[in-house]
Amino acid sequence: MGGHDARMTTAFAAPARPPMTATRLAAIDAARGLAVLGMITAHVGALRDPAWTDPGSWLSIASGRSSILFATLAGVSIALLSGRRQPPVGSELVRVRLRILVRALALFALGGLLTMLGTGIPVILQTYALLFACCLPFLTWPPRRLLILAAGWAVIAPPVTVWLAQWLPSSCDAASPECSGAQVTDLAITGAYPGLVWITFAFVGLALGRCDLAAQAVRVRMVAAGLSMMVAGYGGAWLLSQFDTSEPSEWTPLRTAEPHSGSTFEIVGSVGFALTLIGVLLLTANLLRPILFPVIAVGTLPLTVYSAHFVAIWLLGESSTEPSGNTLLMVFLAVTIAASTLWVLVVGRGPLERGVTWLTTRATSGRAETTAHDIGQTA
Repeated sequence: MGGHDARMTTAFAAPARPPMTATRLAAIDAARGLAVLGMITAHVGALRDPAWTDPGSWLSIASGRSSILFATLAGVSIALLSGRRQPPVGSELVRVRLRILVRALALFALGGLLTMLGTGIPVILQTYALLFACCLPFLTWPPRRLLILAAGWAVIAPPVTVWLAQWLPSSCDAASPECSGAQVTDLAITGAYPGLVWITFAFVGLALGRCDLAAQAVRVRMVAAGLSMMVAGYGGAWLLSQFDTSEPSEWTPLRTAEPHSGSTFEIVGSVGFALTLIGVLLLTANLLRPILFPVIAVGTLPLTVYSAHFVAIWLLGESSTEPSGNTLLMVFLAVTIAASTLWVLVVGRGPLERGVTWLTTRATSGRAETTAHDIGQTA
């Protein structure tokens, strides 16, 4: 990842410019909306191995990549909550860190409640909360240092996680009501979203949010870096598979780029996918905004929509799992998009987003956050 990361640091290190415009905020919300819709697809859809010649298999692109996009956007949200390209200092830095920590605690609690529904589907919110908390010491780091840290972490964290998992086995089933996903080993090492690996995505997102996303050159280079990383990550894993004759073991996932393998190959490829998608949206959001509005609406209600789809799966019970076909998935997506669009047009902020903002404001005795992007920042 090092060579590709070097290009990214060059691309993202840009001089200060005016604050973000609505177009750039809309692009981030659109990316977040696609991430949420992708996770719904992964949870409800009948997915099969992807093949370019089989359009019906293309939905499987959502598996793994959607949650990694969501985690990368967590880092972007942290940057937006902490001064964007000008990190706070002094007492303001302390206040911002406290606000982010309160948000993390709220998300962690909500994640535990959703896990207790017992749907059998891993909930990302507790890992998301962990990413918020783990980024607190790095709020003042510039993009270059963050990307170097992410590059090193992407190489070191996967084998360390596999090694630790052999010594610290999962203490429970993170998807069971009894566990609630709160055990340290499951959250950090052995769960579906191991924080030790996933913090890499938050570092990349934090670096991204500290950059000048208004600059056309940064957007273009973001796409170029993303495409290069996808080739390196997915192509490298495929090339290795052509020569790999070793017996399967606990280390086998590290030689693949399969979703949730936690390998360096997956990290590089999926971060590349996230950068490419965000870059393309930044380049086209102004032109395509009327078309993208329903997706943007989902992205402005991420916490509410994500939680609602778990409640819906819980209410449907076994009928939410189709042996074949994606009729139920189409219903889920249609209702989600329609309801989100209507809610944003009529009400505005989502109930859970509003609740987290209220809680954060009360806990930190700060003024209420009423900017348009607060909707997306809370999740």
